[in-house]
Amino acid sequence: MKKLSFFIAVLLLLGSCREDTISLTSYGRLAGEVLDAETLVPIAGASVTTNPESELVITDEFGEFTIDSLLEGSYSIRTRFAGYDDAVITVQLEGDRINSVKILITKDTDLNNPPPLPTVLQPANGAQGLDPNLTLSWTAPDPDGDSLTYEVYLYDSDTLVLDTITTDTFLHPRPNNMALRFDQRYYWQVVAKDGVNPPTYGEVWSFTIREYPRDEFRYVFVRPVNGNLTIFGGKEPNGGANPVEISYQLTNGFQSYWRPRLRPQLRDKMAALRLVGTETHLFIMDRDGTNARQVTSGIPLRSKDESLASYCWSPTGDQLLFMNFGRLYRVNTDGSGLALVAEISDGFIFTGVDWTARNNKIVATAERPDGIQSKLYVFDLDSIPRTRLENLLDGQIRHPVFAPDGRTVAFSYNYVDDFSATGMPLNSGISIYNIETGAYMGLSFGKEDGTNDTQPKFTNGGAKILFVNKPFDNVGPAKVMLMDVDPTQNQNRVLLFENADMPDWN
Repeated sequence: MKKLSFFIAVLLLLGSCREDTISLTSYGRLAGEVLDAETLVPIAGASVTTNPESELVITDEFGEFTIDSLLEGSYSIRTRFAGYDDAVITVQLEGDRINSVKILITKDTDLNNPPPLPTVLQPANGAQGLDPNLTLSWTAPDPDGDSLTYEVYLYDSDTLVLDTITTDTFLHPRPNNMALRFDQRYYWQVVAKDGVNPPTYGEVWSFTIREYPRDEFRYVFVRPVNGNLTIFGGKEPNGGANPVEISYQLTNGFQSYWRPRLRPQLRDKMAALRLVGTETHLFIMDRDGTNARQVTSGIPLRSKDESLASYCWSPTGDQLLFMNFGRLYRVNTDGSGLALVAEISDGFIFTGVDWTARNNKIVATAERPDGIQSKLYVFDLDSIPRTRLENLLDGQIRHPVFAPDGRTVAFSYNYVDDFSATGMPLNSGISIYNIETGAYMGLSFGKEDGTNDTQPKFTNGGAKILFVNKPFDNVGPAKVMLMDVDPTQNQNRVLLFENADMPDWN
């Protein structure tokens, strides 16, 4: 009996020496963000629950939420938001740390309606005689309030000329950064997209741009676009304290055209200069800048400075007259009939020319290639000899042009003493000269100091002169202006077009 009691005592003693086992519990924090699966826009107001169950939380304005004091382990996270499918993800929560998750939820297409068929607002389908600077507008309110995007297609006949995406319900169409073309029918279509359903394709609508208003837009000029000389058409601005320029881009701005000249008589075409390789050639195009075609080929236009050289139409508008150094040529508008008109052999180079129907005369200016001496010539095409030299003024004479009566010639003139050390004209002005009486008169009374008046053109039956005013050093934009042919100091000078050069009128 004593042995049994001893054994039990030993067992109790050994049991009392065993260490107790301590169980440690670890908790973590779950921080998350709920986003639209397609747009990645945060979703505010979404509910987030866990399994095993914890507190229900709602995402804040940034789509964020936190759940504190979650026991370490595996959890299913369920996210709910109206209009979206439930999202369930599994996370392994680690204790004693912040566990971050991003939850992407997808719109429930079963509950979301597709965008409605777009409806045209303006211009009305089939509208005609519209201005090129129009606005396209439509409406397509989404029944679910979804933010819509629109893809707009614009066709010129069967050619896609514009494909753009916008969130607006209006568009100012500018194919190739240009206004729409005159006398052209366009087709357009709007496709509405809500990012949930398949796109809704609108009907195909059409409109027609009016014919080029040549009787209204009697001016053309050049200004740079994309670094290229580009032809614009326009008219005198509306009156008022702040007149607004009214003009349209006619050539596309991807290739330089300069020195436009409007065709007389029919007034349906214009000529311009363009580089072909390294040579300057004559081109003819429609008055609205379309359908350009090359006229000269074997003999290019060559002068002392081909960017400043001026050529002309024949009075009947069926030929063009241009220079090639010391020779003048005429050519038919289809490129045929190239013929030498006049030639000078005194070392001078032609710089400008004009042709009048009165006695079939041609006036031309010429300069020495290495100096500033200038001459003005008058050629009578119906007599032999054809050349009569006019010893007019000592200085630079350029851009000669006949008045409508054929008796008076206007040109830009810079006196021989008004040149910089590098040969830059410092004080060019517009002068007129009667080739029959020898009467001479300067017109640039109101010219600002430090500027030059150049490139005259008679308008309004000879009562006004169109011209260019620009800084003498060519630093800064040129301006196209109009002034009265008036010998008094009260001469009116009107600004027509800013940042513009090489004007013509017809």
